[in-house]
Amino acid sequence: MAASASSPLPSPSSPPPSASPPAVIQEGAWVILQMGDGRNFFACAQQKGMMRLGRVTISLSGLIGVPYGSVLEVHPDRLVPLPGATELYEDLSVGDMDGNDFARGGAPLGEYDGVSLDNRNFADTNTAQRLSMEEVEELKRSGASGQAIIQALASNSDTWEKKTAFAKQKWTQKKAHKYVVRVRALAGCGSNVAEALFVKSGLVKTTAIRPDSIAQLLSFGNVAAGARVLILDSYSGVVLGCILERLGGEGKAISLYAGAQAHIDHLKYFNLPTDQLAQTLVHFPASALAEVEVGRARRRAERGEDGEEDDARFLPTAEEEARAKASGKFVLHTTREGEGQGEEKAAGQEDFDRAKWLKYLEKKRRRLCVLAEGRKLLIEGADCLVVASRHDPSVVVPRLLAFLEDGAAFAVYHEYLEPLVALYASLMEAGMLRLQMLSTWWREYQILPGRSHPHMSMSSDGGYLLTGIKVSQGEAGQREVGEEEERQGQEGERSSGKEGGGNRKRHRNQR
Repeated sequence: MAASASSPLPSPSSPPPSASPPAVIQEGAWVILQMGDGRNFFACAQQKGMMRLGRVTISLSGLIGVPYGSVLEVHPDRLVPLPGATELYEDLSVGDMDGNDFARGGAPLGEYDGVSLDNRNFADTNTAQRLSMEEVEELKRSGASGQAIIQALASNSDTWEKKTAFAKQKWTQKKAHKYVVRVRALAGCGSNVAEALFVKSGLVKTTAIRPDSIAQLLSFGNVAAGARVLILDSYSGVVLGCILERLGGEGKAISLYAGAQAHIDHLKYFNLPTDQLAQTLVHFPASALAEVEVGRARRRAERGEDGEEDDARFLPTAEEEARAKASGKFVLHTTREGEGQGEEKAAGQEDFDRAKWLKYLEKKRRRLCVLAEGRKLLIEGADCLVVASRHDPSVVVPRLLAFLEDGAAFAVYHEYLEPLVALYASLMEAGMLRLQMLSTWWREYQILPGRSHPHMSMSSDGGYLLTGIKVSQGEAGQREVGEEEERQGQEGERSSGKEGGGNRKRHRNQR
């Protein structure tokens, strides 16, 4: 169970402490814009970038140079930072309300008169507001601020004075989301990205993985700096990004993918340095695991372990160049009659684009080097396994366990329980240790003076986890043999005891 303190308006994490200078948003960085109603938007800070935010189109140039955690107000054409603001609506005051009530959660409990003021006589007839919609639109066109519009709506409401302080605060909060649109610029760290993707559209996405499930995957999977992690991520790179963030540039992350290329669209939101990705991340196709299984079983790479032999096939030799010319793949253009320059060329002669061919060779060489590095790492063995896939884990995980070192931890996530139950049974027969099934009950709590209670809505299910520790088959077999010998020994002692008792009984009868 998870509980979190919240204010009347959903507010993200607190801004960085003032003791250390806060990091500022650089051009080209991805930022999470979190609104007061809980919606999240991903934006790339660019000078000429434009984005549709709610009902308005804004320029993203206002994000550049702004510290992370800053509050910005959405204007029709730009984002305006609010210096010194720590909460989204802390300076908002309407009628007899203090603007700091948003930060405090309302006045102290003793100031509320719950006996004389309540909502028992309120009827939602839509006649309490004397200000018409045309008049509100006229205020907008005249350039009135959002706070002025909310003030006008409160002063023209027949039921405003009859509302309790709680009701006033809730009403003002609802109007603030509509007329005073503000956002907080959050950094693309693992917790923020996972939560933003989970509630990106204001509603929980069933195709996303919950932040607490990712945290448990990393913890039970024993992911730490310097580790060699084998990953299978079907959630567009969000789990992979959290693992790379925890590695911090130390260790290796071997990311398996199915198909022609890896689908890691969400990895860009983490703003990881390019040199760190090149040093830490290794993509490896799942279709090439069969070859690695042979090398893993023999404990040595028979060919292409360091990539030198495979690289030699793509060196720019005369034979390879002639073969490329004959293929017709690297043709610059076809000459026509009268187009020859410098020297006469026959009509229909093709010019070979050698620069394009060399670029193709370089691309093939880099991809081959990555495959060789991934093959070498898998043959040597991984320190931990993290699986967050929509494929059947009872088929995928036993094959991936062959690439783990003995005593390594593994953690498997799936949105349904039944596939993990089948996997649990097979791993139990294989002799794996400390197998356990987990399912987290997640509910947020509102902690405010006089009204602390759980939220009315909660996430129904965050998926299921299966965790354990790999044991080599040899040790498992020896343990089974030992248990069988011990069982046979116990049965032999019992049988010998019965025989001895029968002999003593026959001896007494003879006497």
